[in-house]
Amino acid sequence: MKILGFRSDPSTPRYAIVDSSGTPPALLNADGESRLRFPADCTNEAAQVTWLFREFERIFHIHPDIDRVIIKKGEFTQGDNNAKRVASYQEAALLLYCGQHNKPVVSKIYASLSTRSAQVKDHAIARVGQTTKYWDGKMADAIIAAWWGATNP
Repeated sequence: MKILGFRSDPSTPRYAIVDSSGTPPALLNADGESRLRFPADCTNEAAQVTWLFREFERIFHIHPDIDRVIIKKGEFTQGDNNAKRVASYQEAALLLYCGQHNKPVVSKIYASLSTRSAQVKDHAIARVGQTTKYWDGKMADAIIAAWWGATNP
């Protein structure tokens, strides 16, 4: 079973594709693409969401056997800002794509993923692995989300 884990980010959303058919689960894009960088001409929110939706179409075209999607949601607080709203638009683009293509999708926060922000990188490495480039906490979030989907069918 292939799981797509997604973590929104105002400038560079991240995604992980985990194959749970082996033990341990394998990070399929460890050496490949894992971040979605907006083109220079994508300067407003509508253009970014449209571009991101098309990227989801491309990813699912390359990996048509993705069975589920797990979104690591942002942790909202009283002092939310515009960046968090933009990130939620990105999550909405993925939700729309999944809804249109009958792909099951689940949204999670750290507490329901059995980790915390301070531990997520270590947990991702221990459970699945890490990317060879552009490794950061957002990528670890995407990996942990995909790992959760792979281990909780």
